[in-house]
Amino acid sequence: MEQPPEHITFADVQWREIAPGVERGELRATKPGAGAALLRFAAGSTSGDHRHPEGEDLFVLRGRLRLGTAVLSAGDYRYTPPGGVNDAEAYEETIVFQSQSAPAEFI
Repeated sequence: MEQPPEHITFADVQWREIAPGVERGELRATKPGAGAALLRFAAGSTSGDHRHPEGEDLFVLRGRLRLGTAVLSAGDYRYTPPGGVNDAEAYEETIVFQSQSAPAEFI
């Protein structure tokens, strides 16, 4: 795997749609769909149910979304343990930092 850059600006993030209205921007990929990334949700978008085989760390940078039964706002952190299942719904345009060592599995 190619060595990632040590410094990435927000303007340099390469976005890839992973669900309608939901985009993932890799910051440091450890394997496809895993590592450190930004997720960008359009207002009203949903991710659908998905499983995190090795867990997920999520920190909301901007916006507000529902993750499972929890509502998260800017400044909130959420850990999903290995095997955890959730879905997401953005109440407004939302950007989160995500770290996961294995890609999510959509179910």
